[in-house]
Amino acid sequence: MARKRIGIPRALFFYSYLPFWQAFWRALGWEVVVSPVTNKEILDLGVEEASTDLCVPVKILHGHVAYLAQQVDAIFLPRMVNVGSGATFCPKFLALPEMVKYSMSGLPPLVEARLDLGKPWDLFNLCRELQREWAPGEGFWAAYQHARAAQRTFEGKLAQGELAGPLLAALVGNAAGPAAPAPAEAQEGLISRELKVAVLGYPYAVHDAFLNGDLVKKLQHMGVKVYTADMVPAQARRRYRLHKDLFWHYSNMVLQAGKFWLNGAQGIAGLIHVTNFACGPDAMVGKLLELEAKAHGIPLMALTLDEQTGQAGLETRVEAFVDMLARRKTRAHNISLHG
Repeated sequence: MARKRIGIPRALFFYSYLPFWQAFWRALGWEVVVSPVTNKEILDLGVEEASTDLCVPVKILHGHVAYLAQQVDAIFLPRMVNVGSGATFCPKFLALPEMVKYSMSGLPPLVEARLDLGKPWDLFNLCRELQREWAPGEGFWAAYQHARAAQRTFEGKLAQGELAGPLLAALVGNAAGPAAPAPAEAQEGLISRELKVAVLGYPYAVHDAFLNGDLVKKLQHMGVKVYTADMVPAQARRRYRLHKDLFWHYSNMVLQAGKFWLNGAQGIAGLIHVTNFACGPDAMVGKLLELEAKAHGIPLMALTLDEQTGQAGLETRVEAFVDMLARRKTRAHNISLHG
């Protein structure tokens, strides 16, 4: 008898929690189908299905759901409320199942798990309910333990400085190919001066290469060492909490990680804030990051993404920013923070 297939859209929560849910559903006997990396066709599907005033990552989520709709028996689409940090996810995460369900037709059943993990046993109880409803004949405890181990391994590798993109690609079986050779300028040492740059943004914007114009690889191609917000463990981030935290989970993560990198011993030369057009929480995060970076004398560049973002303009800005950081490091320490 063929196993039932559950789809996980490669968007939003995928970039933080795929290891847990992939391991959990597999251990319960389901075949997990992950949608392909974002491309023009998936973006167009999302733009067609979603409301026009949504941010582009949510439109992309709609595109991935549309791709999966005819291929699976159910789609996992959790309502992300609180993962134990005390802060909530933005309203679009809270209403995600309803937004998809009432804007798209022809969908298979949605697994609308509510992740509100304010108490230690909430995740255990939630997984127990999912097993009873969707895999009643399968064992629960082993699946739960297996899922927790997979998430711990993933987060441990992030804390050791590995990037989430290649880790997730390996998990779904489409690991990235070998890196392209560095450009002549980098090979000759004209660009890279062992620059370290923190790329700060929500994981679904930083690690979706189509959305951000393959920013991380572009920086690596220039010889830049990249650090991201999800590399900073929650315990380390908590040392940089505001007197009054922001409302949103990912906003606090980005801001606290930014302060961690600015105050750390890694010698960060610059910050790139990756933000999404029409994202309300990011308006506050961007200003607070700008003030922190200015207080530390570290340059910051903001990249705002939407479905119209052009590759050429993005490349020009990134190359100019890296060139400015290299010049500040080696020859001109008095170059303005504003370029």
